[in-house]
Amino acid sequence: TMPSIKGTASISSTHALQKQLRSTTFPANFIQKVNIGKVHRAVLTHWIETRVEQILGFEDEIVSSTAVHLFLPESNAEDGLAGDDGVDNWDVDPRRAQLDLAGFLGEKEAATFASELWTMMLDAQRSPSGIPKILVERKKEEMRRQREETQQKMLMAGMA
Repeated sequence: TMPSIKGTASISSTHALQKQLRSTTFPANFIQKVNIGKVHRAVLTHWIETRVEQILGFEDEIVSSTAVHLFLPESNAEDGLAGDDGVDNWDVDPRRAQLDLAGFLGEKEAATFASELWTMMLDAQRSPSGIPKILVERKKEEMRRQREETQQKMLMAGMA
């Protein structure tokens, strides 16, 4: 067997993985499946990249792309929504993804990250746009703030 190195992307031995899956407590919603064909890849990919950067404190393309690949396995669809091209849209195991990310993010951080993302993915698959409600709300709030700032600047300019 190969020596285990902190930061390796995947747990190499099946036995070690099974043991870890049994000994780790996962969120209850991890038993629910996500059809990744129904989630908006680009939006969730952006969230993953931003969140990984927040956790690490710096940008890391390798860790970000590993996280994206674990939760949103690649398909060749062009429109942001996965299609029927050989990727099993139900074949994402959040438990395994969390364990694989622990080497990069730390166990606690990987658990929090996986839980946040899985909750959003479950929500996203129920949404017609494939975008989780919380991200839609955040975007609306951001746009509202920008509008208010613009109005404030216009008022200030008018007063000068």
